[in-house]
Amino acid sequence: MPLGTIAVYNRADGVGVITDEDGERRPFSGMETQTTCEGQRVVFDIVGHKATNVIAVR
Repeated sequence: MPLGTIAVYNRADGVGVITDEDGERRPFSGMETQTTCEGQRVVFDIVGHKATNVIAVR
């Protein structure tokens, strides 16, 4: 599971962007995450180009 940071989250649309360690940006849905706090470190799975199963890292 790659490590990344939630770069931005749009509450109105329920979608956001995670920036991974390599600087690549991946979209994600707020329905598939434990947290939507911008700046939060997370681990996630990748399906296609999308991040899924997003889990907060302490």
